[in-house]
Amino acid sequence: MRTFDRLFKKLLEQGVKIYIITRNPKEHELGMEIQSEDAISWCEMVGVQVFLIAGNHHRKLALLDRKVLWEGSLNILSQNKSREIMRRIESPELTMQMLSFLKLEKFL
Repeated sequence: MRTFDRLFKKLLEQGVKIYIITRNPKEHELGMEIQSEDAISWCEMVGVQVFLIAGNHHRKLALLDRKVLWEGSLNILSQNKSREIMRRIESPELTMQMLSFLKLEKFL
């Protein structure tokens, strides 16, 4: 999570709303559960809204200000020396489509 510390803080200071949708930490193995809980706690402490999805959630998504969608294979909250990728899409329409698909648009 430390990779995103400065970036998230800067965006939040500019009034950008950041939403992270992730698996419930209880569904991880113990070591990853603790790391995930720590990252989620930090996000919530600085003002990032985190949605926990139960039931074999494997999507890796981040939505910024209802305008930017990050999606890919990178474990955003627990990556370390990863070769996974994320794709950044600047599109309010596609971001809202994703929120609708996840049935989260009413919460955001």
